[in-house]
Amino acid sequence: MSSSLAHFQVHSTQLTLADLHLHYHLYQAYQTSSHPRPLLLLHGAGVAGQATWEPLIHYLGHQWPAYLVPDLRGMGASVGIQHPEAPFDVHQVCADIQALLTQQGWESFDVIGYSFGGLIAMLLKQALGNQIKHTFLIEPALLEREDVQLMRQVRQGYSQAAAKMRVPATQLAGITEFLDLIAPLRSQSTRVEQATLHRLAHRVLGFSYALDAVTHAVHTLDRAALLAAQNQVVCFYGGRSPAPLRAYQAHLSQQHPSWASIEIAGTDHALPYQKPKRLAHWMMHYLADGA
Repeated sequence: MSSSLAHFQVHSTQLTLADLHLHYHLYQAYQTSSHPRPLLLLHGAGVAGQATWEPLIHYLGHQWPAYLVPDLRGMGASVGIQHPEAPFDVHQVCADIQALLTQQGWESFDVIGYSFGGLIAMLLKQALGNQIKHTFLIEPALLEREDVQLMRQVRQGYSQAAAKMRVPATQLAGITEFLDLIAPLRSQSTRVEQATLHRLAHRVLGFSYALDAVTHAVHTLDRAALLAAQNQVVCFYGGRSPAPLRAYQAHLSQQHPSWASIEIAGTDHALPYQKPKRLAHWMMHYLADGA
């Protein structure tokens, strides 16, 4: 455990499901929190939960009494029982997390979801209703732009990138194509780019299947119904993210009275890694307003 998290008791283990060893970390604050609910944190495609969320948890401290950080199917240390790498859809991922919540006995909680995990967070809210009070989203999948038909067309580029990831000779090219689509204005630092490529290549097959799961969701889910099920949402997005995403977030905050959109200046899709302290500031601000 890092020294910055010394004020937490961290329990790392797995829940065995029918076809999956679901790995997770549970952070419990030693100091008593005044907030009654724990926080579920759902990472993005191609990355592990701990690497994504530990910087944020450090800044949040004991604001929440406990933090549950699973590795979603196909990513981190979560592996299939018979087939370590196999295609999956968003409904399977939701079922995994609901099983984990049942095992933990969590009947009321808040959630934060990043990218792929943001879509899962919204699906959980749709399924569980008032069990979730506050929903925090970071550039969630399915909300990249207002025009659904155009979004479906753009997703074909993600499918092509995912297909390349499944061929050893073109894996890095596929990851780069994904980054060009989702963060075209990202840092041009060679060091940052290489670190990102290395992180996403760790479970590249699971990463590719997560991208395909989102593409399938874009074509099959009723986005209007999904949005109608949301309540008390704070959605963060990067100031350097694509213009259609930023415009749609502004639209959502105007159309939905319980939806707040917060731009984090100087960041792109990687904002949980770039500005965890800023994210924590805004989360605590909204928590204080409506705990």
